[in-house]
Amino acid sequence: MNKAIIISGAAVAVIAASAVGYTYYMTHPSVECTTDSFSFKVPRGFKFNDNESIQDINGQMYKYGFGGDIAICELNSNQTLRAYAEALGVDDAERKRIDGTPLECYNIKYKTKNANPNVYLTGTDTYFLVMETDSSFINGFLGDMSMKNILKTVKYTSDFRLSDLPEEYDDEYVHISTGSKYAFKDIEDKADNQLMGQTIRYRESDDKNKGYYPAVTIGVVDSDDAEKLAETYDNGYKSRSDGTGYYSNVVRDKQDIFGYEAEHVHFEHCDDDKVPPVTKVHDMKSFIKDGHTYYINISYIKDRDETDVQEILDCISIK
Repeated sequence: MNKAIIISGAAVAVIAASAVGYTYYMTHPSVECTTDSFSFKVPRGFKFNDNESIQDINGQMYKYGFGGDIAICELNSNQTLRAYAEALGVDDAERKRIDGTPLECYNIKYKTKNANPNVYLTGTDTYFLVMETDSSFINGFLGDMSMKNILKTVKYTSDFRLSDLPEEYDDEYVHISTGSKYAFKDIEDKADNQLMGQTIRYRESDDKNKGYYPAVTIGVVDSDDAEKLAETYDNGYKSRSDGTGYYSNVVRDKQDIFGYEAEHVHFEHCDDDKVPPVTKVHDMKSFIKDGHTYYINISYIKDRDETDVQEILDCISIK
């Protein structure tokens, strides 16, 4: 009887030691990894998963434990880390700031129909590193412990600093001087005849609702076809006043912008997904000057961003 107890006790000790060793293997960071702007370490027990879809967004996927996944991605936002954390996930997500990490850090936990995401967000200067796993029982325990340990190894390696952002844009068409409140950025997917294009938004908003709106995009296109320009705006008006009710207050007229008479289309859309609902306003204006077409597209939240929009427009002058 005593022998059986001794053998059983030894077996329990071996199992316990194995569990401790496995947990350490799966949660102690030791392998150096990098993204464009960060370095960090992952546990040796992690297995890199060659997932092309997550690599396309500057991310990495790792397998751990009993089939668990941890996604680690880098992203850039024009919000503070706190504001981004407040906007991440569902409205009633559990959010808390994490202390003892090299960079500011937040943990966000919430439930969806098919998953229970557990997200850690860290970063600085509007560049963030996001780690996410599902908080199921076994893998949730290992994943949470792993991510907490990984966070302690994160370093910001980019030379990008908000303080170094250019405050002025200048070319032969426009001059933009945003000061410290707003910032400009090249528009993506420029057309072949696009001569310039900049979008102006908040440089770093501390409001979770002011990341995307308000925004003003100004561009110049190598075209002077006034008839085609008017037709484009006519079609824009028709497509948004088709009677479906998706858009409201659709207006087609001409308006003054920067001292030039411009083709103009205005339309609004109520976003019922927001609590409370918000109305998104879009103003599209365009005029021809010196053989080139200038366009200004304005997007903002009604009854909230009008002052911001005017401040942004005041940053722009036409040459």
